[in-house]
Amino acid sequence: MEATRQRLDLAQEVESQSIASTLDTTQWSLRGRRHRIFVLVSGTGEISYQGETAALQAPTLVWVPTGKPAQLTLYAGSRGAWLAISDAVLGQMTLPGNIAEDIRRLSQRPQLGTRIERDVSSRLATLISNMEAELRENRAGAHEMIHHQLAIVLIMVWRTSDLSTTVPRPAPRAIVSGFLHLVDHQMRGHWTVGDYARYLGVSTDRLNSAVQRATGQTPLGLIHSRLIAEARQMLENSGMQVAEIALSLGFEDPAYFSRFFKRLNGKGPQQYRQEMARKHLDVASSFAAWP
Repeated sequence: MEATRQRLDLAQEVESQSIASTLDTTQWSLRGRRHRIFVLVSGTGEISYQGETAALQAPTLVWVPTGKPAQLTLYAGSRGAWLAISDAVLGQMTLPGNIAEDIRRLSQRPQLGTRIERDVSSRLATLISNMEAELRENRAGAHEMIHHQLAIVLIMVWRTSDLSTTVPRPAPRAIVSGFLHLVDHQMRGHWTVGDYARYLGVSTDRLNSAVQRATGQTPLGLIHSRLIAEARQMLENSGMQVAEIALSLGFEDPAYFSRFFKRLNGKGPQQYRQEMARKHLDVASSFAAWP
């Protein structure tokens, strides 16, 4: 089962700061622990990322994904703002329609100086400055203010991308077909529903909605049903021990497999095997009694 979402401490997961007009060259060494967004309202600079150095000319947007270090330099007279957000926060953002899917795609690809409109850069810098104040003052409702302002920032970043207009959206039928195909191949790996959604390039909410509308079951329910069906087939038609069946289905703990099977099947695997063996014997006996 997927873990229940917990309320994150945004003071630990989000950081933001205005960049006043610099008098000298200023450098940031980004270690890749969080996503970094830089908005340059005025001025120039450069960014070095994975051996590539790109010049920056305001108004521009920089997105550096987690996991890769980078170095950003702003020259004298530059002004703007920067924002650091964790994967955990990004994963919990509730955004409308397909924007959440696109943001997840965008978050994995660097933007080393995307040209944006000057008014967009000013609005983004203002939002980030407001978030800085909310984080610093931590007044009542600060969490909600930061959450909503961050959602607006992400939507504005999405609007500046090519994904907002050109990337085709997978149809519900294609999502369900792809999911069912993946379940057959990955159920023994015990992927979470989130894993399937990420592989298919959709949000977990959209995957849930498409699968439930098409099948009447949740994605997790379908995954469990396929595991149980496979377990029944092996219990009925193979001589494998229960522990061997558990291991072949990706359960490292046979006792957990037995509890899982009983919870969803109503009977434990041994009891199920014995009852099916008796049924087969009764059917065979009834045929033997025919004249």
